[in-house]
Amino acid sequence: MHIDSYFSISNSEIEKADYVIYGIPYDATQSFKPGARFAPNAIREASWNLESYSQFFSFDLSLAKVCDAGNILCDGNFLDIGKRIDEFLVKVKGIPIALGGEHSVSILTTKRFRKSCFVVFDAHFDLRDEFDGNRFNHACTSRRVFEEGFEVVILGVRSGCKEEREFADKNGVVYRFSWNIEKPLDLLEILGVYDRIYLSIDMDVFDPSFAPGVSTPEPFGIDPRIILPIFSEIAKKVVAMDIVEVVPDENKITQTLAAKLIFEFISARESKNF
Repeated sequence: MHIDSYFSISNSEIEKADYVIYGIPYDATQSFKPGARFAPNAIREASWNLESYSQFFSFDLSLAKVCDAGNILCDGNFLDIGKRIDEFLVKVKGIPIALGGEHSVSILTTKRFRKSCFVVFDAHFDLRDEFDGNRFNHACTSRRVFEEGFEVVILGVRSGCKEEREFADKNGVVYRFSWNIEKPLDLLEILGVYDRIYLSIDMDVFDPSFAPGVSTPEPFGIDPRIILPIFSEIAKKVVAMDIVEVVPDENKITQTLAAKLIFEFISARESKNF
């Protein structure tokens, strides 16, 4: 099997691409299991093991215009990285798909999409004002995004401190616990009211049996199969996307699921059957 250093379905130049994949190999604040800086390239490698035809959406991904634009340089401080991301996104005309990296990168990748709803699949509230003395910590992501003026919807949550839940309730942050999500309809009623969505998928939203390679695994997660019918309903509303918090595992389970989610997201947007 041929394996190259770019995402397997990349077939277009950035100026002509409808989807632009880029990596952010950053994990400076991960507090339990580090290694997400290795995720962008691990997800790329895993993509070569996947068929480029979506059975669920009946779509051949060779028909989509996809560019893998490589990785953002992550030298320097957090704001330096943010400037490089912003300079990069100015050149992107298609849908940007960021490969984290820890979840704090979403604070940087959302800034150009403020008129959207921030929909995040996440095991954690990430609504702390600071953690480990850092306001740009992975545990503060949804709080920082909320402060930028986004409506925030957190799906699959099952972990956080009391203060985070109180902040969500007081400030109108919409959330659903993983144990209250049994079928896609439970979420589609929430998501149907938004016309523009920035979609963030923290891979720890999935039960560790499906995604063992994450920085902060949390029991009682969701089944990834629930995402497919959700994609069919919301993918065409998504203006940008990120997949974060993969810490590549030895058996390549988590990075393969991350790559598959990108395949199916693009298929959902492109398929004429949905």
